[in-house]
Amino acid sequence: MGINKDWFLEKINSFLEKDERNRMKKVDNSYFFEPDVLVGFVRGDDPIFSKYKEIIGEFYLTPEEAFTWYCENNDIPLLTNSLFVVAYILPINVKTKDENLIYSKEMPSERWANTRLFGEEANVSIQKHLIEELKKIGINSMAPTNEKQLFKINRKVWASNWSHRHCCFAAGLGSFGLSDGFINARGKAMRCGSIIVNYELSSDAKKRPSDPYEYCTKCGDCIDRCPVKAISLERGHDKMLCSKHVMGTIPYIKENYGINIYGCGLCQVGVSCSNSIPEK
Repeated sequence: MGINKDWFLEKINSFLEKDERNRMKKVDNSYFFEPDVLVGFVRGDDPIFSKYKEIIGEFYLTPEEAFTWYCENNDIPLLTNSLFVVAYILPINVKTKDENLIYSKEMPSERWANTRLFGEEANVSIQKHLIEELKKIGINSMAPTNEKQLFKINRKVWASNWSHRHCCFAAGLGSFGLSDGFINARGKAMRCGSIIVNYELSSDAKKRPSDPYEYCTKCGDCIDRCPVKAISLERGHDKMLCSKHVMGTIPYIKENYGINIYGCGLCQVGVSCSNSIPEK
């Protein structure tokens, strides 16, 4: 059986529509993510992954490195000549975006915090679901961020060795913004995911903009929305200042919402790219 973009769209959208893990059970049982996803493909040997090693750091994994590790640790025959990365965008529920806009200028809303915790758990479940469905038809795949012995975060530069957002850029789904959020046709308020598939697909690399900030208009909306001034036109996104604030939200979220997670997302709502790619 052959697989294509429609196959992945159907699998992910169906999961979002039917699986209880995409339901905000602690709030109102509505969706975390709307079943209106975007999917893109890019070859595992696309030169951009080597470029990421230069931009992000030598610690960043190429798809071949990640998949080779997976095969060696699971006694799977290694065939790297047909590796593809499948990346996808999960649009956040519009009610969640609205609430996070009006709730506070400093702290995330309840729906946003729940999405950060349980919505991300649903995102991980989607990756596992895709891997299981592919296995049923004899196709090997893996999700680097789900492999605890492989996936690492370099806290000196606050970057990981595998990035869903960078996979989405490589697969032509959008561009980065001033805040480092990912601007795409469903808007910056989203979560995203990626897996590596050992199967020949059709690359969307031709859709990838030459400028990694192509869709950012530098409007300054996210600058005004940031509660700790971690974004500016001059220096872009200050990751360390941002992360300090985000981690500092844990006590507030725990006390007010009864869950143990961090969150913010204020720069993703009430801005020109919240729901779509803005016009220049």
